[in-house]
Formats: sequence, structure tokens, C-alpha cells
Amino acid sequence: MSSNQPHKTSNKPHTLILDGIWGRPRRWESLRRKIEAAIGPAEIFDYECSGRTGFDELGKVLLKRIDEISNETGGPINIVAHSMGGLVARAAHLLRPEFQFNRAVLMNSPISGTWAAYLLSLKAVREMRPESEFLKRLKEAESSWKSPTLVTWCVGDVLVFPNRNMRWPLAEAHRFGMPAHNWPRWSGAIHRKVIEFLK
Repeated sequence: MSSNQPHKTSNKPHTLILDGIWGRPRRWESLRRKIEAAIGPAEIFDYECSGRTGFDELGKVLLKRIDEISNETGGPINIVAHSMGGLVARAAHLLRPEFQFNRAVLMNSPISGTWAAYLLSLKAVREMRPESEFLKRLKEAESSWKSPTLVTWCVGDVLVFPNRNMRWPLAEAHRFGMPAHNWPRWSGAIHRKVIEFLK
């Protein structure tokens, strides 16, 4: 079999989980296990999340892993991404608009940027500022995003401000009451909602 052909075909989607800036992948292990038990193979994608690497480069790295999975399984791919990870997922799509995720979950992601990004001058952080050139490019490319998408958001999140910037007209929205940016890591209710959506 040619090396650029899938070795096998799987009907079960493969789910990639991305943390946000300064993430520690192990903290998503509980959600990963739940997704794997209910949906199919799931892995935590560990990428360079220091904020120093721009989103175009991060998108390329994610696409490389997507290509590896596609070659291995030939099956669909889900993305579950927290905060900055949601923009990495969208950067991958921006670089390859013909690719669509089977399903996408963006948890507390700065869809339209955040004013908190003015606190640091790291490359990816600057690109999360409202009206950045990167976010403008994402906005212009929205018409090519066809992946069924769920976003989670909350009022009182001090890292994504204004809070409405976590919402996205292209996605189903789930609002939760706990005003904590990292609450999706621990919330059983959010985990159940994510798994229900992925199903």
C-alpha cells in the first residue's frame, strides 16, 4: 500500500484535544478518557503554547498531525479546544479551507479576541487582540467554515473580555454560570454537553 494512502478506515472519529496558552496537557485527561469511552479514540495534542509562536505556524503543526491521523485511520476528526486552542484550530482551517472537522468544540475561546491580550507582547497574544490582522483574516474566511460547532462561554470570564467575544454566530452556544475561564477543565456538566454534541 502506498505510504500516502490510509492504512485502514475507521468509522469512529478521532478527537484531538487542545489546551490554551501555557497549558498542561495532563489536566484534560479526565475529559479525554470520557470522550474515548463514549466516542472513539481521543488524544491530547501537545503544541507550543507559550504565546511566542504565531497562529499560522501553530496551524501548520496541527495540520501535520491531522494528516498523520488521516493517513493512519482514514476516518473523521473532531477537535475539542480550550481558549487559545480554539484559535489554533481555526488557524488550521484558515490555511486549508477545504478541510472540515467532523465536529468542533471551542471552549471559552476568544473568537473575536480579548482585551486581556494587551497585557503581553508575545506574538500569539498580540494576534488575540481585537482587530488584529489575524482575527480579521479569520473573520473574512468564516464562510468556508462548515464544521458543526459548539462554543461554551460564561459571563465574568476575566481572560476573554468582553465576554461576548466567546460567542460565534456560526456555532451552537452553551452558557454556563461559573465565572471561571478554566471551568471547562473540571465541570462534569460541560463534559457531558461536549460528549452529547460529539455524538
